[in-house]
Amino acid sequence: MIKIERQAKILQIVRERGFVENEELARFFAVTSATIRRDLKGLSEQGLVRMDHGGSSVTGLIDSFVEPLYETKVYLNHEAKRAIGMAAAAMVQEDEVIILDSGTTNAQIAHSLRALRPKHLTVVTCDLIVAKELCPVPMIDVILLGGSLRRSFYSTYGPYAEAVLKNMRANKFFLGIDAASRAFGITNIVLEEVPIKQLAIQNSDQVIMVTDASKLGKNALHRVCSWEAIHVVITDQCINPEYLDFLETQNFRTQVVSPPILKCDERDF
Repeated sequence: MIKIERQAKILQIVRERGFVENEELARFFAVTSATIRRDLKGLSEQGLVRMDHGGSSVTGLIDSFVEPLYETKVYLNHEAKRAIGMAAAAMVQEDEVIILDSGTTNAQIAHSLRALRPKHLTVVTCDLIVAKELCPVPMIDVILLGGSLRRSFYSTYGPYAEAVLKNMRANKFFLGIDAASRAFGITNIVLEEVPIKQLAIQNSDQVIMVTDASKLGKNALHRVCSWEAIHVVITDQCINPEYLDFLETQNFRTQVVSPPILKCDERDF
């Protein structure tokens, strides 16, 4: 396991458990305690965990204000994101215009679309990784929104991107999220991304929210939309049963995917 993948897994375990001992992590990953301390130091410098005596714990900011680097996010809940990407791509029809949001889950949708090789499709995106993934497919027309670049997250934002999106109409928008809760709806860590998401929602016939279950029941700082704006939710089997009940009472369709390699609870590791 490479360093960035191990750090992402450590972050996931700390988030799930609240606190974990260094020695326990060292045994689980079959590495030295010194290696674990270096990993935790890197995560701590990003503000993602707090190093305590003999272990590490979540920070008070972890779910609301601090976003892991893209390279770390790629490995967080990777199998769930891949399965969600496959399910989302299967919803796309020939000759449609779709908007793919920024983020690692939408990158998995792009990866699945590339494998499907549709006869013709137009994809609008603000995500450079999504655009790069689809670039080799001749029958997919890619429109990359210009604007200011979020350097560590490979996406664009700002008035230039918004001006182009205002004049577009799409069949489907695949909305990526940072958090969603019953009380506050869908929220985002970064304010600059919110206007693009809101325009895409406004200008699309169908809004499909794609999220791994770890983001449900949490709040980020900036509100994107209410649940009423959503038509379909695609998530994974690790969803809390109570939250699944909530989703199923809403006026949209919920699809729960079951990745072949997915452990919903690392507490017995």
